[in-house]
Amino acid sequence: MTDQRVPILVYHHVYPQDAPELTDVDATQGAGIIGRPELLRQMQYLVDHGWQVVTSTRIVDWLNGTTSLPRQAVVLHFDNGWLDTVTVALPVLRDLGMTATCFPITGAVEEASCGRGTTVRTLTEGTIRKPFMTWDGVQDLLDEGWEIGAHTHTHCKVAEQHADEGDDGVIQEVQESHALFEKHLGLVPAHFAYPSGSRNDRTDALLSSRYRSLRRWHVSFPIVWQVTDRATSPMALECQNIDVRVPFDAFREIFGE
Repeated sequence: MTDQRVPILVYHHVYPQDAPELTDVDATQGAGIIGRPELLRQMQYLVDHGWQVVTSTRIVDWLNGTTSLPRQAVVLHFDNGWLDTVTVALPVLRDLGMTATCFPITGAVEEASCGRGTTVRTLTEGTIRKPFMTWDGVQDLLDEGWEIGAHTHTHCKVAEQHADEGDDGVIQEVQESHALFEKHLGLVPAHFAYPSGSRNDRTDALLSSRYRSLRRWHVSFPIVWQVTDRATSPMALECQNIDVRVPFDAFREIFGE
């Protein structure tokens, strides 16, 4: 199917029902959060309407022409490595027979594994200090069939990192991230997601030799949907950010309803 369009849905924080973080959220801002009931509602919608979750690797293989996809294929991504990806999102997806790709910030995961907290700068929630998963949590995701992608070591804005420190600054982020992945998981991720969508042509060139795919990310309100199709380069995957700013009717529109 040459005209097929594949939604890549990107989530960040998934909070339990009645969590204080969900109270009085300003939906006109890039909140980067969603509640468990709404995640469950969205995932159940996919099941009920025949959408099949495929891996990041499979969509890249499809773009490269080496595999086919179900007619209604969708990809799920969870960014940053927040603890609630393991404690809240994973059980929801497991119960529905779904998997996803998690893009953890390796420096924050390392700190969590040592019993320390980390403050990170995000485009959605500003500078925040929230619990991250440990390396055991990342391994739990792998054991459940999830893929693990790279998201830098410090959650830097990569284009800004390049402006400040040049090629070496970007490469150092990659090397530090990969060293921890290899140490704790025995793997190097095949896919990369740009933190805050910060990129340029030079960073694409530096990273394209190290990963099979680069995922972009856009923050805008009102939201403008970005969809991956057969004309998309694996080095420029497009996605939709899903959070409290997306009412259920808007979520359904992604899938043609």
